[in-house]
Amino acid sequence: MSQERTPLSIPERPATETRVCQGRSIAYKIKVKPEDFQVTELADLTPSERGRYRLYRLTKAGWNTTDLLRRLARRLCLPYEAFSYGGRKDRHALTTQYVTIRDERDLSLTEPAFSLQALGWTDEPMTPEFIRGNEFRIILRAMRVEEVVHLERNLRAVRDYGLPNYFDEQRFGSYDRRRGFIAERLLKDQWEEALRIYLTLCYPEEKRTAKERKRYFLEHWGQWETCLERAKTVTERRLFRFLWRRGGDCVGAVNLIPREELAMILSAYQSFLWNEMVREIVRTWAPLVLEVRGIATRYAFYLTLSRDALDYLRGAKLPTPGPRASLADPYLEHVYRTVLERAGIMSDQAFALKKLRRAYVKAVPRDVILFPEELELLDVAPDELYPGRVKAVLRFILPRGAYGTMVLKRLTLRLEDAQPTTSGTTTPDP
Repeated sequence: MSQERTPLSIPERPATETRVCQGRSIAYKIKVKPEDFQVTELADLTPSERGRYRLYRLTKAGWNTTDLLRRLARRLCLPYEAFSYGGRKDRHALTTQYVTIRDERDLSLTEPAFSLQALGWTDEPMTPEFIRGNEFRIILRAMRVEEVVHLERNLRAVRDYGLPNYFDEQRFGSYDRRRGFIAERLLKDQWEEALRIYLTLCYPEEKRTAKERKRYFLEHWGQWETCLERAKTVTERRLFRFLWRRGGDCVGAVNLIPREELAMILSAYQSFLWNEMVREIVRTWAPLVLEVRGIATRYAFYLTLSRDALDYLRGAKLPTPGPRASLADPYLEHVYRTVLERAGIMSDQAFALKKLRRAYVKAVPRDVILFPEELELLDVAPDELYPGRVKAVLRFILPRGAYGTMVLKRLTLRLEDAQPTTSGTTTPDP
């Protein structure tokens, strides 16, 4: 593993044990209305009078980015590949972002759930590299007035110490609580099980008929012609037809999964492992840690850090796991190796996935801790939707790839009533 970066100055780790407690959140509601959770993309883009691509501002609610663009592609009789965007934005929010379309026409339109506004032209398609960050304006509803003090205290702590830069739950859509991550199976050369999870995983928001169909696939797994008769979606029919004709070639079938879905499947497991690495770091350096249960694991939050630890961690970048990942110093390499080995991955070359032709894993450096910019509590007022409760209005800016929902997890923690976890305390590695 290469050591290209200048090593950071690693402070002496604390001699005392870290106290790990079960974290509690204050009671609140978010996303009651789309406008309660507003996300505005900040991009380094300057429209010009001519170019190869039309640049648009897309504002939407009730749609995720990819589903809406696919609908627009069909409606406008354009290939989906003509649309480019920088980030996928949540359907349960009011979001504004930039997209480019490879078409000369002005395709501006306005509907109740979205608007597409032409801004000019650009010579390059919109990509994540153009995104500078995202501005968030969030309303927390149904709060007890006495719990606002926790919010205010946490606000001061986050300004001083930041928070771990975890990937949040929306990254783990392809995770099955019983069978794990699809990509984990691919890394361990278990292609049939990976395909089985992909074709039979039931999502909470799916209709009952879809869940029944997937349970049928699971019960009749290996009977490819039988499954094909019940297949409904384009992808299901494509995969079961291929399996039937090719005698159950699961490697070939996985390679027929749409490229965008495969990329999301791989990034989900990458993100989980990265989170585990950061959790390991937090439990080493912080004197007191509050852990919050998530879908796939626990999130560990520090409340304070020593000055040396803070100086070190705010300069630390940890790559998402992938081939030829570059680590800045021996400590980060130790954490990286420890977590991968714990997951049964003995070498990061396992991420090369040479049998996978339609997507790949790339190691990307990511800040270990995060400092929201312009973090402020704009207002606390009576909540018109929940009589007797108050609402709090927050505003902050995050860099590309950081999660506003993770900032909320940290801002709404309460220290009182924190109980030690069953794991008790942890001693730093020598």
